[in-house]
Amino acid sequence: MHRRIQIHPRSLFAEAMTRLRGRDQLLITAGDELPLVVASYPRGSYSFAISLQSALASTFRSIGPALRETYRGVFQGAPSLVVVILRARNRCTCLGHHHLTGTESRLARRLSADTGRHVGEIDLAVEAIRQWQPLPLSSLAVASADGTNHTAQAELEHWRFHAALLTVFLHEMEHLTFPERPEPEVRLRSNQFYRGALQQFAAQEFGVAFGI
Repeated sequence: MHRRIQIHPRSLFAEAMTRLRGRDQLLITAGDELPLVVASYPRGSYSFAISLQSALASTFRSIGPALRETYRGVFQGAPSLVVVILRARNRCTCLGHHHLTGTESRLARRLSADTGRHVGEIDLAVEAIRQWQPLPLSSLAVASADGTNHTAQAELEHWRFHAALLTVFLHEMEHLTFPERPEPEVRLRSNQFYRGALQQFAAQEFGVAFGI
């Protein structure tokens, strides 16, 4: 019996379907600290853009000023307008990329021409980020005296996804602003931010610890 050969991998098929359906955009304004963001998402995947909007406008603001200060220099040097290309996953399995000058999408080039601004661009793989576990030894279990915190667990997982989306956004924004910085330095900062954000949320909302 001959093995069946898959000529068109699912990732290529999904990419082709996305191009056929087209893309829509959502303008996200998240305050003076963050740049204006134009989220470009596959038509029919509005939830991707809403998740990013929540991460930038709500999750980022809920984090303490000391953690937010970590990225002040990044935003001071970043373009004032950033295009974020959202997709479910990347074929390369990366969670995101920063796009070098000259490699931006047609949308970013058009916005730059129309506004006269330098427009930066990154991409984020939303569903891959949802499943991301950057701290493999960490537990999302919320411990309590009576052990009945199923609702708290669900709320923490929901917030964890937005914190993860925010963290990858910040990671790629640092690469975009400071392309000369080595990956280990950028990754260390984003991992510390992610860990600190989860610790703050668990402590503030539930009065418990997020840990190993």
